[in-house]
Amino acid sequence: MLTRDRNFAGKQIPGARPYQEDAQGFATLKEGDGGQVEVLLTVLADGMGGENAGDVASNSVVETFLDYCNDYHTKYGDQKTPEMLRSAMTAANEALATAIDKDQNLEGMGCTLLAAMVVDGVLYWISVGDSPLYLYREGKLSQINEDHSMMPLLRQLVDEGKIYTYELATHPHRNVLRSAMGGDEIELVDSPSAGVPLESGDIIIVASDGIQTLNENYILTSLDRYHDLTAEEITDKLLADIERAKRPRQDNASINVICIPKI
Repeated sequence: MLTRDRNFAGKQIPGARPYQEDAQGFATLKEGDGGQVEVLLTVLADGMGGENAGDVASNSVVETFLDYCNDYHTKYGDQKTPEMLRSAMTAANEALATAIDKDQNLEGMGCTLLAAMVVDGVLYWISVGDSPLYLYREGKLSQINEDHSMMPLLRQLVDEGKIYTYELATHPHRNVLRSAMGGDEIELVDSPSAGVPLESGDIIIVASDGIQTLNENYILTSLDRYHDLTAEEITDKLLADIERAKRPRQDNASINVICIPKI
């Protein structure tokens, strides 16, 4: 059973940016005695649109999403998790459209969305954009949600022999999003109808793409060292690793960690 004092935590750093466009949050939708959490939701959004709008979009999406799920769960319980996540996404996107209609200075703002929910030992998620959802299990790390940036298409071009592997790191379109939350129709949504059953010792990482300053092999090696720590300690360690890398134009980085207790 998840508990507040050890099993989940989220923090962020601005990186080399003068402003913070990421937003993150948690909600415990059902709690037992002694602070045990039976249903846990975490939401993260990575804003786009610069200092004056990216943070508005990301904070609006996280707040609206959490509020919607709290209300939905109170009324209907946890029997329709995938449908609830999709409805919450729609509500958050509509809130952006309303804000833009009221203030034309917000035109063009947007953000990614990544929400993960643990219900009865099963992980559900919904994502729009390129914020990664990682699952660490028994010494292996995998990104389990879809990447809606151009990078998967560029990797396909590498496989087809149309561009070289070394071009990926500097390709001008590598970070361009094919889908985002911006108040208009959402082009791509990753929201599986069936969740992933979780196992003893699993670690879930919900992050903005600022974490990808660290490649997956580095994150894996770090989790091999950190996996017995609390969620807060793991979060601190990974963010410290990012800061230690000293990337010249380091993006904002936000990390939410959920640790499934070992049995």
